[in-house]
Amino acid sequence: MDDSGWGDLVGGAVIVMRRLGTRDKYVGEVPVEAFQGSAFKEKTYLTHVLRIVREGAEALRIPKDEPVHVCTGYILSEVRKALANEGYRVVPSRIVGATQEFAEEEYVKHLARLGVGTPEEARGIRGFDKMLDWVLRDVDKRERFVKTGWKAWPRLRGER
Repeated sequence: MDDSGWGDLVGGAVIVMRRLGTRDKYVGEVPVEAFQGSAFKEKTYLTHVLRIVREGAEALRIPKDEPVHVCTGYILSEVRKALANEGYRVVPSRIVGATQEFAEEEYVKHLARLGVGTPEEARGIRGFDKMLDWVLRDVDKRERFVKTGWKAWPRLRGER
């Protein structure tokens, strides 16, 4: 299980689950709105993530005795606790390789669905500085794509 987008300025986040034995996959999106205003302060994104993972575990029919490798990132912290409390064999892991690549590609698709541009255009603005430059070129229209709940956003918005 991995995430992508948590640390990006633009877009929400995606959570991916991939079973190595069957190659079955599950993807869920945390909307950008969960990272804006009071929703961000209340950490509603964590509730979204937990719902996505529960739906994914059910869809993938993950038995409790099967090891579940979960990325060690903050956005999955509540997932690791909840699954362990529910009796799953949680293995906190650094996710690399095919699962990480799958997460990154799904995040690019998420940005495209959000309206950032084509997948190629979305891929082209990956990286904090590129995203910030992209937003600030038309901030009035593009701020809706931004994780505005971040404390640094007002300062970043004022730059330029």
